[in-house]
Amino acid sequence: MRTYELVLVFNPALEVEQIDLDLRKISDLLGGAGNVRRWERWGKRRLAYEIAGNQYGYYVLSVFDAEPKTVTEVDRAVRINAAVIRHLVTQVDPKRVPEPDPESVRTLGAAPGTAAPTPVVEAASEEADVPVGGGAEGGAEADQGAAPATTEP
Repeated sequence: MRTYELVLVFNPALEVEQIDLDLRKISDLLGGAGNVRRWERWGKRRLAYEIAGNQYGYYVLSVFDAEPKTVTEVDRAVRINAAVIRHLVTQVDPKRVPEPDPESVRTLGAAPGTAAPTPVVEAASEEADVPVGGGAEGGAEADQGAAPATTEP
């Protein structure tokens, strides 16, 4: 068996659940005829050039061991999947084969926090007792000049 990398670029308009479903189908195909070493989700990134009207794509990398015949089947399955706007399968140099990551295979590369959401209530209650600023008089002044925190999806 040889080791291959499969890079998938999904349509960015898809929901994460749809991407998970498509990844599960591809993983089943790879796992049935080979050995999946790891999955890595690179997330939504800007494309170098526009593809099918999209300026962004959702990137996922898979490293797997398989026979060349299996790679042909995977390539065909990915090519007919309408959710995938680009893909590339390459053979990995035998000297640079990455170590298997069973956790990423189990979660299909999802971040540990996304597989099983943890409640945030406990973390917020611990931070409520921490004073902000340098004391009673410095707390209000420190809050006035502080920039609001923003998070991007």
